[in-house]
Amino acid sequence: MEEHSGHWVYLSSVYNNDDHKIIAYKVASQMTSDLVTDTLKMALAHHKNSDFVHSDMGSQYTSHQFERLLNKFKIRHSYSLKGHPYDNGPIEAFHSILKREFVYLTKFKNDDDLILKIENYMYWYNHSRVRMAV
Repeated sequence: MEEHSGHWVYLSSVYNNDDHKIIAYKVASQMTSDLVTDTLKMALAHHKNSDFVHSDMGSQYTSHQFERLLNKFKIRHSYSLKGHPYDNGPIEAFHSILKREFVYLTKFKNDDDLILKIENYMYWYNHSRVRMAV
């Protein structure tokens, strides 16, 4: 996501295309298979009717750990091939919006401040932000 207080932090998120909301997210100091798997588990705890997960081809998303979880819940994995970002366009658009509306405009005092501000942004994004008609 961005460097703050001398270190980088990463945001893993799961986007629901049906209601155009982030249904799970997690912040960590490294982008790992554990991070994305834990985020997907959070999403599945509340939204069990997903049949697709769209992601990029990062190693954390192509890991055996992540694929096992998808298989367990019979979720098909669709990752956009290089130069064809159509499948994961909505989540890529969200991360672009997040950076423009929030990350680049916000200073974080420490990790706790960052997490609190992300929680506030996610609530605003899901419940108050004006969306274009789909």
